[in-house]
Amino acid sequence: MPRKPLTAGVAAARHLASQGGVVATLVGETGVTPYTRMLIKGVAFGPTPPGFITLRLPEVEYLADTVTGIDPGDREVRLTSGARIGYDAVIIATGSRPRLLPDTVLGAGAAMERGQVSPLHSLADAQRIRERLAGLGRRARIVIYGGGIIAAETASTLQEAGHTVMLINRGTVPGLAAFGAPVAERLAAEHQSRVRTYFGRTVRQVEAGDHGVVVTLDDDSPLIGDILLVALGTIPAAPAPAPWTGGVDVDAHLRTDVPYHYAAGGVAMHHDALGAWRIDHWEDAAAQGAHAARVALHDLGLDAAPDPYLPRSPYLALVYGHAVAGVGSTVGAVSRLEEGDEFIVRHERSGTVIGVTGIDAVGTVSQWGPQLHQAAARHSGAQSRPPFLKNTP
Repeated sequence: MPRKPLTAGVAAARHLASQGGVVATLVGETGVTPYTRMLIKGVAFGPTPPGFITLRLPEVEYLADTVTGIDPGDREVRLTSGARIGYDAVIIATGSRPRLLPDTVLGAGAAMERGQVSPLHSLADAQRIRERLAGLGRRARIVIYGGGIIAAETASTLQEAGHTVMLINRGTVPGLAAFGAPVAERLAAEHQSRVRTYFGRTVRQVEAGDHGVVVTLDDDSPLIGDILLVALGTIPAAPAPAPWTGGVDVDAHLRTDVPYHYAAGGVAMHHDALGAWRIDHWEDAAAQGAHAARVALHDLGLDAAPDPYLPRSPYLALVYGHAVAGVGSTVGAVSRLEEGDEFIVRHERSGTVIGVTGIDAVGTVSQWGPQLHQAAARHSGAQSRPPFLKNTP
């Protein structure tokens, strides 16, 4: 039951709806029309109308009534309206919320209230940013704080549209955790050649005024912009109160420590053969949601036991005209750049490839998905394709 019925919850409900004799209820946020979060950049910076990104729901009962808590003892979900829903099993797919500026940043709260500091996480964020940029009547000066996928795509989109972009990142190489060092280093060079970069810096103060926002860095350098976009990643958003108030810990089968309670997507904190990890992107959340549904059906005696969940889902980001593709995970991995005509990076743990990223090599990267997490001998330096494609022209 997701708070916002986005990808993990919808995928779980869709799988359950395909099973005979199963009654599934999808619970969303009060007053919110479900939408595809991966398309909100088009609303914020392009011509995409908000209604265009409405998410198609499966044929299950849908309640737009925010979850306020889960009672595992009575197996009831409590809703804002006061209603209670009984269940045999529950899948928590409440997603994530944006990581905002730390409380130590002076003036951040006042600037957010004025709309001059904003994350880009929700449709409401996108509409607010769109209105602010449209109201300028000119090209904007935009400061971005972050270095992952959202920050990179946003910087690229805005630079190509003719806006002045200032990109701040806490590390000297942005995107290391998301892409691995070889890809991140290549993207850092692209950023430095296209936009103004302030790597290895943090934000100390934000001053909002009628003519813009002044962002002061930790070395006292002032940046003057029209808006500060915060892209510092996400944190899990579990339903409160206890037993879950932050992320929801799950095992290799997406089970929590409470029987018949599962979690999937951005809220799920995984503990399995890969260690402790969390992935918050669309395709992986959908795969987790469907997997959690299969596990729940098995535990209820309605389906066969699925294998443990391991991330194999692809993602794609378009950055300065380059297709940055990835599949699987980079958590705790050693990154190795392949020799060959394509820019391919393998991410390995103990000789096992757990993820692959690449630049302008979408086909090769995506073909790795089925072969990830299988223990195998290291490939030769010239190997830039999955083992099963080695002899494919």
